[in-house]
Amino acid sequence: MQIIFILVLLLNNYSSISGFVIDAENGEQLAYANVYLENTALGSATNEKGYYIIHNVPEGRHQIVFSYISYETITREIEVNAGQNLTLNVELNPSIIEMEKIVVSAERTRFEEEVEISRITFTKREIKAVPSLFEKDLIKTLQLMPGVISMHDLSNKLYIRGGSPDENLVLLDGITVYNPSSHLFGLFSTFDPDVVSNAELFAGGFPASYGDQLSSVLSITTKEGNYKKFAGEATIGLITSKLIIEGPLPKGSFLISGRRTYFDALVWAYSKIKQDTISLPYYFYDGIAKINFNPSPENRFTLTALGGSDVLSFEQNFESEESDEKVELDWGNRGVSLRWRRVFNPKLYGEMVGAWSNFLTTFSYEDYDDSTNNFAIHEEIIDYTGKVDFNYFLNDHHTFDIGVDAKQLKIMYNLDLTNLEIAEHSYKPWILTTYLQDKWSLMPNILSVQGGLRSTYYSINDRFCFDPRVGLKYHIGPNTAFNLAWGKYSQFLITINSQESYFSIFDFWRPVDSMHNVPTAYHVIAGIEKWFDDDTKLTIEPYYKKYFNLLIPREYNMYFSQPSESLKVSSGYSVGIDFFFKKSFRDIFGWISYSLCYTRRKQFDRYYAPRYDRRHNLNIVLGYKIPQSVPVLNKGTFNLRWYLASGLPYAEDLARYRVYAYDPQDEWYYWEWFTIRGPRDAYRLPITHRLDIHLEKDFSMFGLKGSWYIDVMNVYDRENIVFYIYDFDLDPPEKKGYTLLPIPIPSFGISFRF
Repeated sequence: MQIIFILVLLLNNYSSISGFVIDAENGEQLAYANVYLENTALGSATNEKGYYIIHNVPEGRHQIVFSYISYETITREIEVNAGQNLTLNVELNPSIIEMEKIVVSAERTRFEEEVEISRITFTKREIKAVPSLFEKDLIKTLQLMPGVISMHDLSNKLYIRGGSPDENLVLLDGITVYNPSSHLFGLFSTFDPDVVSNAELFAGGFPASYGDQLSSVLSITTKEGNYKKFAGEATIGLITSKLIIEGPLPKGSFLISGRRTYFDALVWAYSKIKQDTISLPYYFYDGIAKINFNPSPENRFTLTALGGSDVLSFEQNFESEESDEKVELDWGNRGVSLRWRRVFNPKLYGEMVGAWSNFLTTFSYEDYDDSTNNFAIHEEIIDYTGKVDFNYFLNDHHTFDIGVDAKQLKIMYNLDLTNLEIAEHSYKPWILTTYLQDKWSLMPNILSVQGGLRSTYYSINDRFCFDPRVGLKYHIGPNTAFNLAWGKYSQFLITINSQESYFSIFDFWRPVDSMHNVPTAYHVIAGIEKWFDDDTKLTIEPYYKKYFNLLIPREYNMYFSQPSESLKVSSGYSVGIDFFFKKSFRDIFGWISYSLCYTRRKQFDRYYAPRYDRRHNLNIVLGYKIPQSVPVLNKGTFNLRWYLASGLPYAEDLARYRVYAYDPQDEWYYWEWFTIRGPRDAYRLPITHRLDIHLEKDFSMFGLKGSWYIDVMNVYDRENIVFYIYDFDLDPPEKKGYTLLPIPIPSFGISFRF
């Protein structure tokens, strides 16, 4: 009956105004812009795609107003006839002068319109404000948000509310990215923040439109490309250089970006000049290309491609000048997505996405003297995804979302020893999903409810999972809301390398096999969101996550892949509370985030704290626009980040003993030492803290505009202990702590815009 009711409404005769609001300079869609009719109570806000609709518009002439923070407000006079569906697309120009605050920020508008919890968005200003080692990085910004921690000073993995990194779903324009932190042995992420238009993180309680991971969702949308003019940016950093070019196409736009490290090239040039044999056998590169085509106002096609690799290759010689052996290691992400956006009618909006994603790892060793020692390892995951999503705007207070997601995976690995394949496995599971979501303002501007159901078929053992989710928002007042979310989440792919490792290059993925149940988690999250004004907000969110059927490696299996049937079954929970305070002035902005979290896993009737159980985590970020009166640096920006965190758990070496052993092959006796370790979480590393600063200044040179920046990490030379090792060569043995940033580390770069 409900479907028939919807179809009747679709055919019903009514008046409405709908369309898209975009940036007049570059064609980017403006999410959560305000649209309203003057002298009426009718109005709306654009959604995350920049689309708006105003229902039940009375016949006659009206003044319609479009406004967005930092953009000029425009007013159009329109005439609406009875039963007319008027389409009105509008371009807003960025404001040159400071406007009066008659415009509500997009974030504030989202607070008023959406039923969401644990959601964080990032602007380019915020990403640029975070000091980073060598260059700015999106994931480094994420690590400063409530509920997100890092393992150490150089870690680029996301541990969110007690979840491991393999529990995070990472999407870039619909492409699933399986190893987002793979560059430079985990130091850099795959994403160049200069091509990111919008990034949003759901730290928990995410709606039914997302699924297949237990902890969080990171959805990244790249820039559309400039529709108005050709433009570009070239950046030279301490270890990388990158280039971005964008511009218009007939009925569309394009964007191309590329990034590469160049230390290996500099070392190679130096060796040629000095006639030396010195070399650096490592580099990484990545790139993103995007094309938009708009054949009509109702249709848009977007093609996105990403690719990148890390390459390590060297030859070793021992006694002769000729090489005796060769080692090659190559790993990287690739992906393509094609998206079709269609406005079927003012009330029905749809998106169809086809995507291919691939993460590939190869390692080979070649012995030139003895080929019987040769071996090669190959690991690969391929993801084919087709996804259809529809949004139906029943009225100003009621919206239906429905979608279908079909995913076919191909996971392969093999071990080739001396040209003899001794191990080869291939999995080809299907994951078929449908979801239905209903958002309804039961009492407009007071009480809204969002319910959803995600139903999934998993082809291994023909299993079905039903994941219900519900969210509630109650506006205590015009500036304060109480949020509540509950949901069930399932995960069908797992990693077989430990997520507790301090250092890891990439992940090895496997489907949940027929021997094990599907890992699941339940989220319960409550929250208070308070807006003191349009630029100041505070959120407080306590949460509880309960885990079942987790599959994790043994404690000492930290680095290498292993059969999934050897994984251990675990359960557990995570409980905590997050605080987030954000404030913006005219020349100063920043935020403070604090998280208190307890994480436990259970094996063999014993609870333990995993290595990423960080109890307290405090981050302070401050940005300051340098005033005109300051010489040289005027109109530049100065940013700092300071953090304080409690130590991570570790297992202490309690004692050691030696055994007198015999080697029958070499026919000799020897002493072998063994270590007795304590419980894996019985001890804690010392408290860590660090101050980083970032200075950036625009300039003009030879008709080109650009900017330069300087970053300094670990300004006051704090030695944060990452791990301890006993030196048994000393008597008595001495316990030594190791750090990753033992001194302040500066970095710098320069960008040119054209």
